[in-house]
Amino acid sequence: MGMRVITLTPATSQEQQRALEEVKDFALTDMDRGGQERWTYRMLQEPALTEHLERIAEPRTFPSTSNPRPSSSALAVDAVSFQPCRSWHHRSQDRYVVEEWPLPGGSWTYTAVFDGHMNHDAVDHVSAVVGPLLRRELDAALRAAPSPSCPPNAVADLLRRTLERVDADLISAFTSLFPADPTHADPSHAHALLNDKGKGPGDGAAGHWRAARAFGGSTALVALVDPTQANLWVANIGDCVAVLAEKDGREGWRGTVLNVIHNGGNPQELARIRSEHPDEPECTWNDRVLGFLAPTRALGDAWLKLPAPYAALVFGHLDADWLAAEAMAQHVPRIRSPPYLSAAPDVYHRALDHGARVERVLVLASDGLSDLYDGCAFGEMAREWAGAVGGAADAGPSPGGRRANLALALLREAIGGADAQLVSRTLTVEMEERWMDDTTIVALRLS
Repeated sequence: MGMRVITLTPATSQEQQRALEEVKDFALTDMDRGGQERWTYRMLQEPALTEHLERIAEPRTFPSTSNPRPSSSALAVDAVSFQPCRSWHHRSQDRYVVEEWPLPGGSWTYTAVFDGHMNHDAVDHVSAVVGPLLRRELDAALRAAPSPSCPPNAVADLLRRTLERVDADLISAFTSLFPADPTHADPSHAHALLNDKGKGPGDGAAGHWRAARAFGGSTALVALVDPTQANLWVANIGDCVAVLAEKDGREGWRGTVLNVIHNGGNPQELARIRSEHPDEPECTWNDRVLGFLAPTRALGDAWLKLPAPYAALVFGHLDADWLAAEAMAQHVPRIRSPPYLSAAPDVYHRALDHGARVERVLVLASDGLSDLYDGCAFGEMAREWAGAVGGAADAGPSPGGRRANLALALLREAIGGADAQLVSRTLTVEMEERWMDDTTIVALRLS
């Protein structure tokens, strides 16, 4: 067989110049992993860098300027939700909600961040039901005792009961599929029941969605501000972070972390779980619940709260692209005395003294933001966040009258700030796997 010879025409100097021009903005990075592998990223310059960041983070401000009738008492809230890996499989599992509730006595502000894991079904459901349920409870309490606000402990109790009820409803909706001992469930019947999708995700009676919502999980960080802006409540389940940034004339901006973090990085949380399961050395290992889940409290995650036969049943029969049955089944033998995971929220109240003329911004963030400050003590991290949102707030509106989005300013600072190379790398690196966690930030101006 003869050999084919291909003749290539040498590139002209103009073609060579054009080729060099096309690659001059590209570079290689090890993403600080220290290995041999390198990935390509594109170096961006302003204004393209900021424009690219805004396209991905989708900054929003509430109340929307398109709303023809924003309430005079509505607080200004900025938000971003950021995941630079744009593949469908790695799309963000974070959710946030910002709402104004006209209630007896005035308008309340509700903000929340939810960080899902395992699937999107649980976090979609939780983020949709927490607000309406809490609003109904609060409305009933205010009608029973008319006032711009409820006693702080009463609102705290409402927050606690609401979140615990959402979790209980998730679990009971699933367990009601198997009223008898799941150990004796007929395999073919169980398979059919768990894979019945009914009319789609909105069909709450279908077995597939009940199982998906219960076996997926979500953290919850919820904040309420009363109509007088004299009281702030924060309820937390999981490892999202709330920071209160405050400014006075003497010290500038300072930040305070308002909540305890419920994950394996908190020794007290690990000790609590071990004390509840003293004869089970594998109840926590590798700083994770049963060696699997980083948050030590969450809504859903039914398999960590129910007897092992339920987990065996679902892992063995549920067909879902988010469920790696073989990988999950290895954890089932460790389930001996559930629950291992708590859904008990910590609730915090903060009285806001307006007499001191202190400027305040409440920051709610998923753990993707705190991950970007890995190695920082929490106090140092809070100061960094306060400096970022405070600096943006102090800058005032742009010459065109546009006010800075405080959540976007904090995100920009976290991924590199003025370091265009570092920000470009985060935004454009060409990797098939996700290189950073979902990061959602809500910034509420309280003054």
